[in-house]
Amino acid sequence: MRAWLAAAFSAVEVDDVIQESYCRIAALDHVEHIQDPRQYLFRTARNVVLEQARRSRVVSFQTISGIADLERAMPLDMISPERMLAGRRTLARVEQLISALPERGRRIFRLRKIEGLSQKEIAARLGISESIVENEVLRGLRRILLSMTEEERAEMPMRRPRGGRHERRAVVQD
Repeated sequence: MRAWLAAAFSAVEVDDVIQESYCRIAALDHVEHIQDPRQYLFRTARNVVLEQARRSRVVSFQTISGIADLERAMPLDMISPERMLAGRRTLARVEQLISALPERGRRIFRLRKIEGLSQKEIAARLGISESIVENEVLRGLRRILLSMTEEERAEMPMRRPRGGRHERRAVVQD
């Protein structure tokens, strides 16, 4: 589970998630309802990560991707149909919002956030400066977040800022 969580969520404290998962299971009054202990533990850990994400006010598309990776790695019987539907709706909504960006911003945003190209690679490919790439990505992210309803933002996976490397993140302000 440790490797699974670390691979999917670079921003979470894996040990904290595991500890919280064990604490929640230990706090149960009874465990007779648990048919598959391993599956139950993984589902509990997933719920801990999602709750942390909902409480956070910093949105990261990398975390969204991490949750998608986590859910793809889970056995299908661990993912509820409701969760699958909600994920598909969220993805469709984000795709719709990306499509509404201005042409240059949309192209840069897709290259950076979906295709994973570096700012330097995008700048070279498009013949623009890296600062333009950075600014367009930030503008696109802000537009997407501002276009989302409060309910849509609440459903999105999020992460808290961590110390160390300075990575730009868009803060959702109410």
